[in-house]
Amino acid sequence: MSEPTPPATPEISQEFFIRVNDFIEMANRIERRFDSRHASVAMQHAFARYSAYHFKTTTTAHDAANREAFADYVASELKQLVLSHIEDMLGPVPPVENPNDAAAE
Repeated sequence: MSEPTPPATPEISQEFFIRVNDFIEMANRIERRFDSRHASVAMQHAFARYSAYHFKTTTTAHDAANREAFADYVASELKQLVLSHIEDMLGPVPPVENPNDAAAE
């Protein structure tokens, strides 16, 4: 079962949150049948294929430089989303303890 749907902001429609929850529910079904890695890889492949389709249908310059730039942009955005969700789930990164600090006391 997925998280409750947060209230939509004016910039993001309620439909957005409904579809996000649909994808999460699908991943949860895959995880129950296989494991979380299987679900994650399936979702990554689907995301990558759709991103390629989006690039194809919205860009007229299909050269190598534009393909790389689009892939870099998508990767950067995805990285920030993943880090944000990890922080939401686990909290901020704990400070690194320095073993030399304990010896100095």
